[in-house]
Amino acid sequence: MDRIFITPLANKLASLNSINLGNVKGSGPRGRIIKADIEKHLSEYPYSPKANHQDDVGQRIDIAHEKIDIPKIRKIIAQKLTLSKSSIPHFYLRRNAKVEDLINFRAKVNEAVEENSKISLNDFFIKACGCALMDFPDCNMIWQEQHMLKFKEVAIGVAISTEAGLYTPTLKSVDKKSLSQISLEMKALIEKAKNKQLRNSDFFDCAHAISNLGMFSIENFDAIINPPNSSILAVGAVRDEVVSENKGFLSCKQVSLTLSVDHRTIDGALGAKFLDRIVFYLQNPAVLMVR
Repeated sequence: MDRIFITPLANKLASLNSINLGNVKGSGPRGRIIKADIEKHLSEYPYSPKANHQDDVGQRIDIAHEKIDIPKIRKIIAQKLTLSKSSIPHFYLRRNAKVEDLINFRAKVNEAVEENSKISLNDFFIKACGCALMDFPDCNMIWQEQHMLKFKEVAIGVAISTEAGLYTPTLKSVDKKSLSQISLEMKALIEKAKNKQLRNSDFFDCAHAISNLGMFSIENFDAIINPPNSSILAVGAVRDEVVSENKGFLSCKQVSLTLSVDHRTIDGALGAKFLDRIVFYLQNPAVLMVR
């Protein structure tokens, strides 16, 4: 193959425009291709694969569309969760909990109360997490750059989905409240969220939160920690499963739980014990009535 002589500037210009140098005649000393030769070639053959590709990209983008203003709540969600995923070292723990007894227990409890006082499954999850935090107070802490904060009471953030966006108000003093009190306060928070009536007084820093997508038939998912929380429990749908038990097989109702944990605050072993205790309370719901 004959060697092609070309100046550095001409070579760069040819590369930028995807020009085949074999098609260019040099006018410099000893037939060297110079900048003027490339410019002449471009004037005679304006087609460029790269330029054509850019035109194609422009055509693909230029389809029917409209610009949507970003709602304030979506901006807040984007900022907080981008910060979370970029700065919090997440790890995930997964467990299944048998909730056959929980469902039956809840049904019996709700038979004895009025319609507006009925307890939801999510209320049991909140109470179970609150009791587990009482048992493992080192999980009731949040990370700050110079120190950690350890809370003296149990508060839990509860994710509430609305048409406007996702809110996570805080339910305070869960360790001191009965299931019925938790249920009434959650109903009030849900109503306020749907009507955009939540105020700053409904949001407090806390160590733990719950996100439940079970009502949307989602079997399991990994939730993003909502700063400054140290953990969040993702709750999936209740489903019928066949499990091995006592050298046989048993059909039962199970729910998938995923605990997202901030490794700066909680180590793997402690997180595993915390999740195990949550499962214990869900599988022994009567205990929650006396805690």
